[in-house]
Amino acid sequence: MKSADDLKPWFGKLDFMISTVPYAYDMSNYISCVKPYGYFTQVGQPVNGELTINNFNMIFNRVNFNGSLIGGIPETQEVMDYCAKNKIYPQIQIIKAEEINDAWQQVMDKKARYRFVIDTATI
Repeated sequence: MKSADDLKPWFGKLDFMISTVPYAYDMSNYISCVKPYGYFTQVGQPVNGELTINNFNMIFNRVNFNGSLIGGIPETQEVMDYCAKNKIYPQIQIIKAEEINDAWQQVMDKKARYRFVIDTATI
């Protein structure tokens, strides 16, 4: 995760931030990157469901917080179309099926840098 100093250049500059982080983390510095009246969306639920938010920070910044456990096919397609149109590409790490246990351990140890994608040709 990034420190406040790493994120400071982004404070108050983003209209929208989406988080897919799968573990508990302090969201406050990330929320600070969103402009007043902008949106911060948490997609998915972190391990054990824990989210840490400094309420004063979020209220002071007037950021709208929302979340989603999962989107359906129409919503997923809408996001994919938006990303393609605006050249927003994910950062992923492709792994073989037999590497899934190691990948999961990296997630649990908070060492995963990108979203893991399993190459289904290796199943």
